[in-house]
Amino acid sequence: MHMRRIRACVAGVLCAAALASCSGNDVNQALNTNPSAPPSQSAPTEVAQLPATAVMQPTQSDSTAAATEPAGGQVQPAALQQTTAVPQGAQQGLSQQEQTINNVYTRVAPAVVRIETGQGLGSGFVVDTEGHIITNNHVVEGAQGGQVRVSFTGLFETIGQVVGADSDSDIAVVKVDKLPEGVQPVELGDSSKLVVGQTTIAIGNPLAQDRTVTTGIVSALGRTIDEQQQQQQQQQGGYSIGGAIQTDAAINPGNSGGPLLNTSAQVIGMDTAILSQSGTSSGIGFAIPSNLIKKVSTAIIKQGSYQHPYLGVTLQQVTTLAAQQNNLPSAGVLIRPAQGGPVAKAGITGQAIMTAINGQDVTSPDDVISYLELNTNPGDTVTLSIVEGNGQKRDVQVQVGSRPRAESQQ
Repeated sequence: MHMRRIRACVAGVLCAAALASCSGNDVNQALNTNPSAPPSQSAPTEVAQLPATAVMQPTQSDSTAAATEPAGGQVQPAALQQTTAVPQGAQQGLSQQEQTINNVYTRVAPAVVRIETGQGLGSGFVVDTEGHIITNNHVVEGAQGGQVRVSFTGLFETIGQVVGADSDSDIAVVKVDKLPEGVQPVELGDSSKLVVGQTTIAIGNPLAQDRTVTTGIVSALGRTIDEQQQQQQQQQGGYSIGGAIQTDAAINPGNSGGPLLNTSAQVIGMDTAILSQSGTSSGIGFAIPSNLIKKVSTAIIKQGSYQHPYLGVTLQQVTTLAAQQNNLPSAGVLIRPAQGGPVAKAGITGQAIMTAINGQDVTSPDDVISYLELNTNPGDTVTLSIVEGNGQKRDVQVQVGSRPRAESQQ
């Protein structure tokens, strides 16, 4: 079975969708809205392959299933507390874990919004007092005039303007002119400090159910999210989102753009995709790490766009067995430089095995993609440790480039 991203959709019934929201028989059409990008020597793929055994989908929902949300009016602080706080008597009966989850929900839920474009529905979260809201690009993609409907708790609803978006990382920024009284921006945590097994708390609007909380753990770190859903179906192309957090917290259609939190109420990631055979939360959730969100959203707010780091290579994992069977000099990550790319300019013109970047061992394309995205910027110089075909080991200094956008590869 091929793999697609779930940017989850709801339209009366649950369906798997791609970059835009979908409903009923529109599923197949929606799955083709994110064009694949074939590889070329001038713009090679830097993408890690996820196992093609399930459906990878985004987590956005269709607005038709959520038309009952009240509109207009400004909510008062008391109403905000009513929707989030647990009565004092009930708190005494909660376990420590339950109290922690409720504390996180009470702190963060008022800053989690519902975003509608007329075509679909997703989530977002307020990051500053100026009204900037972080969400997924696929949630706001196709919004007419760049305007979306933003709903807070209670009756507070307003129009938000898309400030900018980066399709390659699936991150977008929306701005509203006014926030409800009492809403506090979320705090972005440090995703580099996450460990496997750590508790995760997701808040969003799954299946159009506003500000629903689910819990789980960090199941894995350093994953990739396919940028182009067609690359496993038809041809190679596009990029991957590096350093993604894998979690078993239930993520469903409508969770896209919502925060993934730790027990200190810090945002550690943004819920973005599900790897699932059913198209629902009976699969694996993926979140864009908070450190990448910081880099991309800051650039979007200041400059309107973001430039991703780029080596100009294709990547392929080589195990010890594969190295033996294919007469390769070492296990590691096989790199094939593109003509005129940063690696080729550094003097690596033929294929080689990369074993480390800046002294950090790499054993998969995921490692390379994650390191580049989270630790480098265009213009930086990195040291690649490589083994050439003759078995010679050497370190090569490479100036990181600015990668072409996925859509430019078509």
